Amino acid sequence: MMLRLLILGICFQLTPAWLLAGEIPAQQDAKTKSGSETEEGGQDKELSSYVLVEEDTESLLPPQSAEVTKLPIPLHLTPLSVAVVTEGLIDSQRAEVLGDALRNVSGAVAHTGFGVFDFFTVRGFDSLSSGLVLTDGVPAPEVAFYHLYNVERVEVLKGPGAFLYGGNPLAASVNLVRKAPVFENLSRVGGSFGSFGTVKGTLDLNRVSSEGNLAFRMNLFGRSSNGYRDSKDNWQGGINPAVSFQLSPTSLLTVNFEYVHNDYEPDSGIPLFMNEIPDVPRTRSYQSPFDASKQNVYRTQIGFSKAFSHTITLSNKFYYTDLDWKSDGTIFAAVFPNQAGSADVYRALLRLDDRQRLFGDRTELSATFQTGRVRHDLLVGFEVSRLGDVFTLDLAALPPIDLYDPIETAQPPLYNIPSLGQAADTRSWVIAPYVLDSITISNRLRFLVGGRFDSINFEDSLSGLVRKSQNFSPSLGLSYSIFPDIALYANFSRAFAPPSSQVVGPQNPEESNQFEIGGKAKLMDGKFLIGLAVYNLERTNIAIPDESGVQKQQGDQRSRGIEFDLTGELATGLHLFGSYAFTDGELTRFTELIDPSFGQFPPILVDRSGNTAPFAPKHILSLYLLKELGSGFTLGGGTRYLSEQFIAPDNRFAIDDSLIFDASVSYRLDTWQLSLNLKNLTGREYETRGFGSASVLPANPFAIYLGVDFIR
Repeated sequence: MMLRLLILGICFQLTPAWLLAGEIPAQQDAKTKSGSETEEGGQDKELSSYVLVEEDTESLLPPQSAEVTKLPIPLHLTPLSVAVVTEGLIDSQRAEVLGDALRNVSGAVAHTGFGVFDFFTVRGFDSLSSGLVLTDGVPAPEVAFYHLYNVERVEVLKGPGAFLYGGNPLAASVNLVRKAPVFENLSRVGGSFGSFGTVKGTLDLNRVSSEGNLAFRMNLFGRSSNGYRDSKDNWQGGINPAVSFQLSPTSLLTVNFEYVHNDYEPDSGIPLFMNEIPDVPRTRSYQSPFDASKQNVYRTQIGFSKAFSHTITLSNKFYYTDLDWKSDGTIFAAVFPNQAGSADVYRALLRLDDRQRLFGDRTELSATFQTGRVRHDLLVGFEVSRLGDVFTLDLAALPPIDLYDPIETAQPPLYNIPSLGQAADTRSWVIAPYVLDSITISNRLRFLVGGRFDSINFEDSLSGLVRKSQNFSPSLGLSYSIFPDIALYANFSRAFAPPSSQVVGPQNPEESNQFEIGGKAKLMDGKFLIGLAVYNLERTNIAIPDESGVQKQQGDQRSRGIEFDLTGELATGLHLFGSYAFTDGELTRFTELIDPSFGQFPPILVDRSGNTAPFAPKHILSLYLLKELGSGFTLGGGTRYLSEQFIAPDNRFAIDDSLIFDASVSYRLDTWQLSLNLKNLTGREYETRGFGSASVLPANPFAIYLGVDFIR
């Protein structure tokens, strides 16, 4: 552990002296030359905007527009549901990974998958089947946890997002906006420790060259923890250097590289017995000694933007992501009574070896112009990408283990069950033009019209499957201002996802369609935003088994709901972040094959039509307050309520409702900041996602964390 924390010291030793200089060379010239950076969406972003002091509220307020929409449309006039979790809120709540930030988003429920990856639902649809996570607008392959050490804000576009991002965002697009180099000298070094043996170190360093046209930024973190549950030691680390070159007053080149390592021990939780949580210690683990999940992620992005005028900007981004993931995790089939009067947990070992490589290039032209009295904010883009995925997914038999007196008897070697193994060696090429136009008819009436055409060539060299498809994804939106800062809106969007390679017969893409109406208001000189949305979201062509067990695209899922959001500065030094969501998620047509014997007996086909979608609680309420008390003190606190939620399509078991309270306090003195975070203040016992309907994962009890930051 101590060696890992030495990363910070090594980082300082290896950094050139001019980066660590205490003075700010040519600071005034740098600010004058930097001007503003025109991003891919066309909006101007001040290169010198970086918030370090808690009294400065800019890090807490939502931005004027969101990068996830790619156009400089004010949030209250955007005819789409967009949520933004700001850096100030992330820091105050000590959010570590994406799931922590999403707890502030209405209609979102955050869990983990086997304790080793971010898993969430938005509007009743899960992230594995219906969500897309992006890093600076670039699709990210499935990774373990999306860490927030280098993230400026998290943006969520709810509903179909294929009109901008192509396949897979059937219900949500989540964009992680990373901290970019800025043209001033800044330093922040932090450390924290707390419950469950958690220790973390961070570094955020930004330096400007003496000429003022080159900025370097490096974010770095290392974190280790023993975990609340038994035998769940984990370690994560990452480094993200980036360089921006001001080639001219109107052009900028940025090179960004990131490496992240995740080392976790999987956790399927506590097995359910007779459809109930057994009376066993909540920390007890039934995982095998072979469990391990190790992942390495490499991200490279090279972006260039050129402003030809105040109204026309051309940008290009090349990106490459390399994911190497090896994960062996114990899963549970069922628990049955044994002859000794106890019960046995029947288990298997899921073995994944996955290598994904994604590279692509995106060119975008943004322009603002008039046609008569009508204003256009236009985005025209063209993207080419290639995703290669080579994986094997096997299942090995494990001996059962006693539920109440677990004694591990598993010994190597383990043998895979041949009939349950999967493998693929796929290549997918995508060529996609797209256009998005925000049309302002008058001060009251605005339209948003856009669409993307994806041409996909898919090939699996192992199965010999070759598939070519074309998909058009439209989006239409309308915004009408009944008052200057209050607008009503409506939208319709459609998205697609490539069909499963397991489908027999016609292979059509999965589709989602959403109709939405709502209203937004910007109050108190733009410091406070209120939003209301009513939606109907449907997913069709889901691959489900028929009576013969063959996978066919005949499944459907629907979600209807209401969402209410409010965020901003209520009064000087008092910030409110609140949301409520009502979600009615239904599996309108759905069947699944049940194989509790892991291949020893024929599977059983069960109809789940009419059941509630998993992890779609009907009610979600979130409220968080921050109050600056003066003299450097800031106090925060909040609560989150989730009504009961089913854990699987069979609806056999539901997690009880939960009401969780958190609190925080921070103190700033010159260049030092102390912070204290209290999680789950009441020590409420509650559960999150396990594996299917077989288990649940106990959530952390009361936890306390202390942090120290040096800021200059």
